[in-house]
Amino acid sequence: MTVKISKFIWDITYACPLRCAHCYSESGRRPARTLDRDAAMRVIDVMLAAGAVSVMFSGGEPLSIRWAPEAMKRLHDAGILVTVFTTGWSIQEKLANTLADAVAGVSVSIDGPDAAIHNAIRGRAGAFERGMRALDILHRVKDERQAAGQNCFKFGIDYTLTRSGANEADLEQFVETAVKRFPRLDFIRLGAVIPSGLAAEREFETKEILTIEELVDMLDFGRRLAARYENGPMFVVTDVRYFLPQPGANVVDPDILQIEPDGALRAFPIYEAKVGNVLHEPLDVLWSRAQAWRADPLVAELMEGVQSMADWANTTRILDRRYGSDDDRERIRRRALAVNDARED
Repeated sequence: MTVKISKFIWDITYACPLRCAHCYSESGRRPARTLDRDAAMRVIDVMLAAGAVSVMFSGGEPLSIRWAPEAMKRLHDAGILVTVFTTGWSIQEKLANTLADAVAGVSVSIDGPDAAIHNAIRGRAGAFERGMRALDILHRVKDERQAAGQNCFKFGIDYTLTRSGANEADLEQFVETAVKRFPRLDFIRLGAVIPSGLAAEREFETKEILTIEELVDMLDFGRRLAARYENGPMFVVTDVRYFLPQPGANVVDPDILQIEPDGALRAFPIYEAKVGNVLHEPLDVLWSRAQAWRADPLVAELMEGVQSMADWANTTRILDRRYGSDDDRERIRRRALAVNDARED
């Protein structure tokens, strides 16, 4: 293998206890497609051979998979920066202690400033309480390990900004509460929901995706909060303009690849186009296909036309319906019908 890829996103399952309105992978509504342990270790072999520097575990709910901590630890022990993104639903004390020796970072998704908003976005009652309880457990484990002179993960909150959860007064109260409740919290990251998966559908786009102008305003809010808590957790608001689609390779991370639960490789993170499976073909071959897809004239033309979040959502819809697999297109068709049925009701 000659290709070197520094960053991987690995959605290890589409099983999930939640039904998030903006889910990028439509998890919890589709077959889990989770690999068995031996096949998962073969995927890790591919990452190691590619010289991975960073691997992000996501899903679905990655911590619902039995072999996940073993997979994370294998990468961690190889010197790779491992981060797990979780709803917090599955975190218990024993698992948190296991993660302390297996990952560099644990990021808990909290997408609303209170239970009412978070649970509505996440599609399940009790989701907010589960997430906050997970942060309590992670905080306690980190506190105990640091007191014992042991290494531990960094942990924090990833907050996906939707219109429902972007009221500045509510966010200020949420951040104040979180900083007081979790004094060892390492970070709070606010990032705009991107138009991928369910979040790219027109219904969600028109109701919940913030405009670029609104997100630029949020940057000023972020700077004020960062100054207020300069001695607390790292506070970041992502400038979404940095991630607007560009023709060709992503200007941010040209060598980042996303692997689906069954080993399928996306041509580009966030879009449904696949170029093969890392368990069946060499990564060199798949990476060449991914580069070719990114440079395809139609793909480049669509990306060149993106000037707004609405443009981006429309581009995603076109790309997913054109380049997704037969299963992808059928799933997209069914969810469109479900939205139409809901409107009629």
